Amino acid sequence: MKKYWTTPKYKKQNVRKARRSLNRKLEFKDNVRLKNIKEQRLSKEEKKHKHQFEDKIKDYTKVRAPEDFSFKQNPEKVIQFINKIKGCFDRREKTFVMLESVKKIDYDAIVVLFSIMIRFKSQNIPFNGDFPAENNIRNILTQSGFFKNLLKRNFKDEDRYNVGENDHSLHTHAFKNVDSELSAKIIEQASKTIWGETRRCQGAQRTLLELMQNTNNHASFEKEGDKHWWLSVNHDKTNNRVSFSFVDYGVGVFSSLSNKQEGNKFFNSIEKMIERYKYGNNAELLRLILEGDLHKTVTGEHYRGKGLPGIKEALKRNQISNLVVVTNNVYSNAIDDNYKLLNVNFTGTFINWELNINNISCNA
Repeated sequence: MKKYWTTPKYKKQNVRKARRSLNRKLEFKDNVRLKNIKEQRLSKEEKKHKHQFEDKIKDYTKVRAPEDFSFKQNPEKVIQFINKIKGCFDRREKTFVMLESVKKIDYDAIVVLFSIMIRFKSQNIPFNGDFPAENNIRNILTQSGFFKNLLKRNFKDEDRYNVGENDHSLHTHAFKNVDSELSAKIIEQASKTIWGETRRCQGAQRTLLELMQNTNNHASFEKEGDKHWWLSVNHDKTNNRVSFSFVDYGVGVFSSLSNKQEGNKFFNSIEKMIERYKYGNNAELLRLILEGDLHKTVTGEHYRGKGLPGIKEALKRNQISNLVVVTNNVYSNAIDDNYKLLNVNFTGTFINWELNINNISCNA
């Protein structure tokens, strides 16, 4: 054995091992030195937070939420955020949502966050996030029940969820049937906020039911779980109004129409609309759909209050207010007659509307 230690082969191996060990020690020292340089301006509390929290997520893919986190007010940035998250989900990457820099948030964005969280956790993909730096934004998220549910581990994609208190609630549904019982309860609570008593709000009730039904009509052709719809309800008791944000992650209105099979009454409907109205883009097509012209073109009959035209009719009748629709590459604000193309594509449909004291209602 002693003779082996003195052989050139052993000496050569020993030198290599010693060199690797030295390089590892030097690399470790360099990393410690660089780490100390980066942390020298941090307070004791900030260093503690970094070591206990941030260092544990260094292998996560980090996605920063936009400062103006509002689907209604900032659709392109929010869609870009959703698309990045969707890419992480498709690749099953550990994902960390960076909310620290958010300076404005609406309940339409919170329902998006909630839906994303459930999709990740139902597939056992690690998902986490930080807190917004501004107290009022953090309080809004806390009231919604988002952070509380972020810690839960038993989410299933096929389940339904009702989260938060009556004033700030999130709802989801994974089934094909329309939940008329839930919609009636939501409208009853809304009417008490607005008028101080239970009232019938036929336009708002019809809007909810039509959207639930449309989730099935525009569902994904292939992806399991895309029949989910997600709803946020926010009560503003000071101004006697309730806002609703509805999201479904199907394929969107235009993609759905383009993929109707032969035998469906809407088969080749886009081609028929182009031939009749000579419109130029999807923004103009959405206007025609909301006005009921699509139904009239494919059936030869005036629409009967179904789908998106029925929701637009409720707006015209002053049964709801402030209707905003985002689907595929189009944003529309129906009250301002504003229809515009977006530079990004949202594979789904987002609809926001409001019920307030000026809308028509009747005694229950």
